Amino acid sequence: MWARRAVQSWAAFDQACVVGRGARLRAREPGARGRVAAWPLSQVLWCASTLGALSEATADAPGVAADMDSWWLSLQWYRRGQGYLDHRPRGRRYYDDNAWLGLVAAQEGILTGADRWWARAGQIARFVAEGATESGAVCWVEGGDTRNACSTGSAALLFDALAREAPGLAPSDRTYFSNQAEAARAFLQGPLMRSDGLVADHVRPDGSVEPSVWAYNQALLLQLESRRGDDAAADTVADAVERGMPAPVMAHQPAVFACIWWRALLAHRARQGAQAVPEVERYLHQAWDRGRDAQGLFRGVSRYDAGVVLDHVSVTGLLAAYAAGPTVWRALL
Repeated sequence: MWARRAVQSWAAFDQACVVGRGARLRAREPGARGRVAAWPLSQVLWCASTLGALSEATADAPGVAADMDSWWLSLQWYRRGQGYLDHRPRGRRYYDDNAWLGLVAAQEGILTGADRWWARAGQIARFVAEGATESGAVCWVEGGDTRNACSTGSAALLFDALAREAPGLAPSDRTYFSNQAEAARAFLQGPLMRSDGLVADHVRPDGSVEPSVWAYNQALLLQLESRRGDDAAADTVADAVERGMPAPVMAHQPAVFACIWWRALLAHRARQGAQAVPEVERYLHQAWDRGRDAQGLFRGVSRYDAGVVLDHVSVTGLLAAYAAGPTVWRALL
């Protein structure tokens, strides 16, 4: 069931939002001419990665046109130096956008074992590290002055993946990325940690904290604790989210943020030996039953913005990941 739904949802995206093939491949909002920004594209790539993993794990997902190398080639339109702009012609390089792209490459490296994906992840990580501060935090945007959970956490998870799993990494580089990941994790657990155990959004230039809570920031800390093998710390994060962001609250988070949380929970539960995660199943059932429009696009879920691409591919990717099973869950970033 989940595999079939993932394939159907990707087909709806392909029909409504994908233009061109090969070097001309690009994603756009339905009816628009221009490309989506790098942040939505990072989640298109993540979705394509999980669909590829699903096709390897089961015979229930044949013929899915989600070629990762082609989608990575489409990303080159955004490139500037070692990093990627959010858009052209007058875009900026956001460290969180770049970290999410690096995480896709690292996940593909874990899933396929192909060196080219680790090389791509390492290239992006070195750019993201330019945004690191003495506090361990990573700035939100190049030249910016806020220290955000989304950039710090995504950078930490990318650094951690390289340090733990990248083959052929020089010992000095492995140590460097490990230290960077730990410093960033400590910032999430320190200045950004609220009294209720949830991660706040960012620290302002004057040192004050913007306390807003978003599901994806919790996901990044959960992944970091779980990947360290600290089940107690990871379960503490999960418990804080269950208390502070119960189902009605989670339902009002943008679907992309909720899906990032659910995939982190999948990874953690798989490491604990789970074969099913009922909370994820409930979310996916509700998105499928109530969130799709006549085109099969997830317009009825809680949205990040006026566009549909980002939230649609996030739900589609989660469908594919869940269908692929626990072996794939453990690789999710």
